[in-house]
Amino acid sequence: MTKPYAAGGAYISRMSNYCKPCVYDPKLRTGDTACPFTTLYWDFLDRHKESFAKNHRMSQQIFGLKRLSDLPELKERAQEVIAGLQKGKI
Repeated sequence: MTKPYAAGGAYISRMSNYCKPCVYDPKLRTGDTACPFTTLYWDFLDRHKESFAKNHRMSQQIFGLKRLSDLPELKERAQEVIAGLQKGKI
């Protein structure tokens, strides 16, 4: 495999109908209504950016991290999402 595959909420929304009844907004990364998939996607990329930087097919996604002005808030929200998943609340 030459490109790791993970998707955020916007991609899932665009490629399926799973998001229509959902209360979360797939375009949001932070906040109470942010899509957990979107939040966790960007958090995952940030946590593994050094490994992904070695893969030329991931350069666009890694470059996108540099444009996120809300990365600290995103990382905090990702921890909230993970905690909620562990408690069965998301």
